[in-house]
Amino acid sequence: MDPTPAATEDECLPGVRGRVDDAFVELVERIAGEAAEGLFHTAAQLTVLRGDEVLVDVATGRTHRHEPYRTDTLAALYCTAKPIIAVAVLQLVAADELSLDDRLGDVVDGLTTPWIADRTVAEVLNHTAGLHAINTVLARVLPPSSRPGWLHAAEPPTVWRFGLDRAYAEFGGWFLLGEAIESLSEQPFDRFCRSAVLDPYGVPSADLWLRVDETAYPEVGPRISATFDLTMHQPVPLLAEAGPETAGEWNPAFGAYGCASSLARFYTGLLGDLGGAGVVLPEDLLRDAVTVRTPITHDATLGRDAGFGLGFMTPLSTHVFGNRPSPEAFGHAGQGGTSFAFADPERDVAVAVLFNAGLDADTALTFRRVTLVDSIYRALDTDG
Repeated sequence: MDPTPAATEDECLPGVRGRVDDAFVELVERIAGEAAEGLFHTAAQLTVLRGDEVLVDVATGRTHRHEPYRTDTLAALYCTAKPIIAVAVLQLVAADELSLDDRLGDVVDGLTTPWIADRTVAEVLNHTAGLHAINTVLARVLPPSSRPGWLHAAEPPTVWRFGLDRAYAEFGGWFLLGEAIESLSEQPFDRFCRSAVLDPYGVPSADLWLRVDETAYPEVGPRISATFDLTMHQPVPLLAEAGPETAGEWNPAFGAYGCASSLARFYTGLLGDLGGAGVVLPEDLLRDAVTVRTPITHDATLGRDAGFGLGFMTPLSTHVFGNRPSPEAFGHAGQGGTSFAFADPERDVAVAVLFNAGLDADTALTFRRVTLVDSIYRALDTDG
């Protein structure tokens, strides 16, 4: 399943590096053309895997350093990486180290705030724990050492039915899950995720990082390409993403870096476990995790009716992926539509996309994402 070497440029598709099945040529040409125009992005990666078969693994455009965007270029994944933490938590459940009904106060060291301590692991994973009340923007500007105490002191949301009302919790929930992982595994959360989830699924350690520590940064840093914010009057590169402080901070919520192929391999591993492989998770537990847990209701953060499993967006039709993915498809998306990844068991495919630009929500989701997902499925129909 190894892709074409990252630096190889397709002779038939100028500016495109990687491997392309014939059915996807038109789609890849369009993405490359959009990158050249620069209206929606100036660089992108796309990977589509079907079992062990690489249908597409390409990159196009240039980084913020004006270097070729390669298939092994790393980018901030934001919330697209949340399922990795979720699967690590589920692995602890499978190993009987944790229960979905366990209270956070029983598994997070030093957590005594009653309303947070009483929340269950399942409520956090399903975004019904009320942890959306923790301000994400403030969390980012606080020094990392101040975040745990500040989070533990947070006030609860008003008029909230815990376990029933849903609001996507971008920061607080996954930060607390990271603390739980470290408490139970007695090792850094990123190291546990690597050994318990990513390595067993065959995700290369060089291509997906939950934290780039200071010893690794000199080698990894030059591979990181910053995202551009295109919602302003002119493109603004988010240069902090490529700096050692941001790359190395303790941030289970949205601190990962990777490339599209690494995300697709992660989802390929999940498809295998859904088929009974049992590499990381037993089939029944994983199937429960990728199935909507409670009735699809209004999400106060997302501003729409949305469904979630245990750490996964599902069904994808409620998360602005269009209607082409099957009802059983599951995945996750990231900041400003810059990245998303999903698996569709009906097609046995894993898909991952990275754009180097964040757009307004309407353009990024209802236009860029829905159109791209539809094009992927049309190519799959052609490919058979």
